[in-house]
Amino acid sequence: MNMSETARPFSAGVSALEQAWEAYAAGSLRRGESILERLIGGNVELPLRQRAEAFELLGLIKHDLGLPQEAADAIENAGLITPLRDSARVALAGCYAQMEHVDLAREMYLQLALSRTLSSSLMLEIAAGLEAIDSPALAMQVCELIMIRDDCLAQVYYDMGYYSARAGQPLYLTEALTLRALKLDPANIHYKIGLVSLLIQLKRDDEAIRVVGGMNPSDINQVTCLSCLEKIAALLQQHEFGAMASTCRARVEQLRLGESLFEADSSISRSLVR
Repeated sequence: MNMSETARPFSAGVSALEQAWEAYAAGSLRRGESILERLIGGNVELPLRQRAEAFELLGLIKHDLGLPQEAADAIENAGLITPLRDSARVALAGCYAQMEHVDLAREMYLQLALSRTLSSSLMLEIAAGLEAIDSPALAMQVCELIMIRDDCLAQVYYDMGYYSARAGQPLYLTEALTLRALKLDPANIHYKIGLVSLLIQLKRDDEAIRVVGGMNPSDINQVTCLSCLEKIAALLQQHEFGAMASTCRARVEQLRLGESLFEADSSISRSLVR
């Protein structure tokens, strides 16, 4: 969730609530969760408005922690007290999707998108949410709504290119949308990697090599897509660009190590909870 979309309102004044917002903004999700659970479960009776805010923020935090049932419960509790802010409603739809309440999630996403009152960043989240529940054509329609309002937002063109491929549209449409995104944000390494992967898929190796040739090792170290890196490493090795191929493979190993450490840490956390 974009932190700017959930900026704390100036009206609330409980210090513990302020600390929780600060923890959330800093990415200290477990700390924020702990503060809020103590606050909500404590002996102090909170004013309704602040109690609703505490539940809403707890729901956003649990959503970001990957706990959809707990997140949905918290956000729904907030909604019983006061109207939810847009970011919480988008998060709640995402929780329903993760809990496999697909029809409900889709209905919520579309209702939010068609209101046309949400920011572009939240609309992009809705599009991603629709694609995640196997509705890429609807995700494309949400992107079109964003373009009507903001036709210079590079991310919407890149995302729509991905959704168009997922929807079974011709890949030349994905290519055109990716190139448009790059024209708007030419330094974006993720768009470049997406273009290279597409060119490899289209068997246009020479063009893919030209795009990779404009990159340096520090660019490669920003890439987080394992499959993309593996494809690019194989392409580079095939065309005897050994040094850059080695850089790609080193990045792959780095990402795999990071995944292993994360899984180990998650396993330890689960065992402690038990």
